Amino acid sequence: MNYELAKKLKDGGFPQEGKGNYIDGEDCDVCGNHVYYVPTLSELIEACGDRFWKLIKSYTYNNWSAITSEDTQIVVLGKTPEEAVANLWLELNKK
Repeated sequence: MNYELAKKLKDGGFPQEGKGNYIDGEDCDVCGNHVYYVPTLSELIEACGDRFWKLIKSYTYNNWSAITSEDTQIVVLGKTPEEAVANLWLELNKK
């Protein structure tokens, strides 16, 4: 997960502690010295709750899709499983 996505999670209200890691903006000219939490895949799935349905790997497009269990499904993409589920959490928690 990159710095920008970790920042979006924090800004969206995702908890900033757990079993994951932290990422900082030292290598990013516009990021400053802020540190953000990078949750594990399990934490991301758990945070989506019962609305999370499945995660699919597309070998054709070399990306992952995270999908909700709702009648009107939400499908979001990511380069990694973590990225896809983080994007799904963000979509589910839009303010």
